[in-house]
Amino acid sequence: MVLLAATGFSWLAITPRLSANSQGGPSRGIRLLDPGDDMIPMAPFREPKTGSGNERAPPLDTIRVAVADGSTNRLAGVLPRVARFETVALAADPDLVWDAASRTATTGDGIVAYDIDAADLPAVIDRVAVARGLCKIAASKPQPIKAPTGTKLKRKGERVEIEVTDVARRALILFDIAGDGTVQALYPFGADERVVQAPTFRFSLQTRAPFGADLIVAISAAAPMEALEQGLRALSRYRSSGEVLNLIAETAPTDARFGCVALWSAP
Repeated sequence: MVLLAATGFSWLAITPRLSANSQGGPSRGIRLLDPGDDMIPMAPFREPKTGSGNERAPPLDTIRVAVADGSTNRLAGVLPRVARFETVALAADPDLVWDAASRTATTGDGIVAYDIDAADLPAVIDRVAVARGLCKIAASKPQPIKAPTGTKLKRKGERVEIEVTDVARRALILFDIAGDGTVQALYPFGADERVVQAPTFRFSLQTRAPFGADLIVAISAAAPMEALEQGLRALSRYRSSGEVLNLIAETAPTDARFGCVALWSAP
């Protein structure tokens, strides 16, 4: 799944409605995809920044990748983008399994991304590594965010309600990292309030193709986070997840809190 921002990029799996208060204010910041809009199956790559010298960003885990049919030569020539990886046997408890026949990439939680060729794997690997890093940060500096109880696997057309709580008088930023490594800025946009007044911020999502895994990330702080907001917009709509932790390390204030919620979808 990938989220569509107001800039009109014409492919997604879920279309959010954001409300800036707990009473369910007007939708803002996100354009709903019309049923007839064209779908573009894969976001472009963005060349990652290098040589920044940033020592604050936590190192990314090395991701252990296996090929479903055991033919490790299928990964010959595949080079890492940001996160390093090593090829292991299927029996060696890999972090990520790529099935060349079905073109799926899977973790222990389920299918992360569909329609994945060998050339797409580095972006998926970055996504797996960065998701781990973000969840570690969220565990130490938690910002409450939750999806409804029940099954995490959503089907086409289903809606999902997300709540970010304990955000009264705090600045809020929301973004998504899709299974293929695409980053999508969600909130704020344009004239959206940077500081939320109500204690709860609610928004809804609708499941659409392409399917897979999404990590919705909430970051809150006492004051607006302009540099972080601008940085996420620069990464948005690219398979640029490998750059997210560096951006956070460079721009997030010391009082920032982080929350993550995973969503899974299938046809």
